[in-house]
Amino acid sequence: MTSFTAVVSGPTTITARGAVRQAAERVLGRLWIDEVPVRLASEDPGLWPSTAAAAADAAGRSWCWPGQPGPARLLLDRVAALRAAARAAGTPEVVLIGDGAAARAAAAIAAHAAVPLTVLGGTEPGPLLRLADDAARLARAVFVLTGDDPDHEAAARVLAGLLRERDLSPADRFVTVAEPGTAAAKYAAEAGHPLVEAPAAAPFAALSPQALVPAGLAGADVAGLLDRASAMLPALTRPENNPGLVLGAILGGAARAGRGTVVLGGYAAALPELADWIALLLTDATRGRLLPLVQHGGLPVQPADDLFLVTLDGRPRQDDATVSGPLAEQLVVWEYAAAVAAYLVGADPFAPVPLPVPSPVPGTGAGRSASAADPVSPSGPSAREVAVSTADPAFAAAASLDDLVAEVAGRAAGEGHLTIVAFLDPDPVHGEGAQVRRLAALLAARCARPVTIAWGCRYPAFGNDRREKGVYLVLTGDAARDVPVPGRRGTLGALARARASGVARAASAAGRPVLRLHLHDRRAGLARLLDSARGEA
Repeated sequence: MTSFTAVVSGPTTITARGAVRQAAERVLGRLWIDEVPVRLASEDPGLWPSTAAAAADAAGRSWCWPGQPGPARLLLDRVAALRAAARAAGTPEVVLIGDGAAARAAAAIAAHAAVPLTVLGGTEPGPLLRLADDAARLARAVFVLTGDDPDHEAAARVLAGLLRERDLSPADRFVTVAEPGTAAAKYAAEAGHPLVEAPAAAPFAALSPQALVPAGLAGADVAGLLDRASAMLPALTRPENNPGLVLGAILGGAARAGRGTVVLGGYAAALPELADWIALLLTDATRGRLLPLVQHGGLPVQPADDLFLVTLDGRPRQDDATVSGPLAEQLVVWEYAAAVAAYLVGADPFAPVPLPVPSPVPGTGAGRSASAADPVSPSGPSAREVAVSTADPAFAAAASLDDLVAEVAGRAAGEGHLTIVAFLDPDPVHGEGAQVRRLAALLAARCARPVTIAWGCRYPAFGNDRREKGVYLVLTGDAARDVPVPGRRGTLGALARARASGVARAASAAGRPVLRLHLHDRRAGLARLLDSARGEA
């Protein structure tokens, strides 16, 4: 039996064994020589070029620093007041409009506290229209708009219009959490929404206003969460039994040793929402130089020399590495570890990540009209249910959809991984979530390589450093129902298609094999793809 090492700090335990343990041991000395723990604790801006440049800027800029719960305490009175006002107004249900690490952290905090929180990310019209169809639910909802993505602002405008149609005041039902001076902050001032000022967006957002305001409004005990997170801080500055440093050395050391894919799983006693947040945190912080894969429902992943397994509440003597501990402590430890891993792989987690293309803003002269945004032009073996668009010669040369799916699997086997970027409805019951996950599982089994899913998201097809490998499958579809954006030409569905086209073009420009499939009928199209993935068409 291979020996393993355990690092225990209070209720948190990190273990590593075998080659992963050896890779971590090789980099721990460097971390102490470079004084990384001390520099992280003192928020040294010189750790990364972006923070160093911001510190030199006379105007200055605040950041969400990894694992620092202190500044968030200033929010507690504001969150309590907002929650009291919402309950008094009969709007106890919270809907978060946003995505990224902060939104997933908020979902994990709310799930751990067993309080309801609905997250609407991207511009997929299905989830939004289902909410609008439930008049009673819409009447008791308060909406939190986070971040500075123009597409989320478009979704907020749609919801505000739906509220006005029902004689409900949007100004009384929206809270915006954003950095001052951003488009989201200006929209809040224009619409008369309360604004909660927040630091600049960054991967380390689990204890930021973008996460804590919606979770606190939903009823989570954010004060207690911050107390437990603060109690973890002394362990992150000491030379021994430092769980964040060791976990960061495990992640970064494995990546430096050629194991760039980390499989997250084994969380029977933990929360799937926590694993989803960890995956996005690691992707963002390391700029794609570490590829996380969440095993939802046991997606088949074959053992390989370039991947390793980290389990939540796992088996120390069998798994490559394990992490166990309460939620608050894990939020701090994982953010600290992600920062350490980013340092080890030479990534700048604070570097700005541009969108694939400027989101179309019809009527302002910026970009193209959403109503005319990049129609899907067949350039491959389309089926009746599926239109194919690709600039890749091998994909375009496939004689049938079955041959095309086989080519995708074959290319993914050689390139290292497959990313499905799905601009569809992720709901597993009312949307296409279950079918897309089955498609990912079938393709993972067929190519014997990791397959990741990004729902209507720019990651990882654009804006990161993992462009040297990977195949990208971009899925879009006709929406059974769509909704126009007030004050703009076009619809939410058109915005989603424009973003999908931008992702496909950006990944193709980076030299990656990209295939875009447009489903004329979403259910029928996915059923056809599932048949091809099984080899049954």
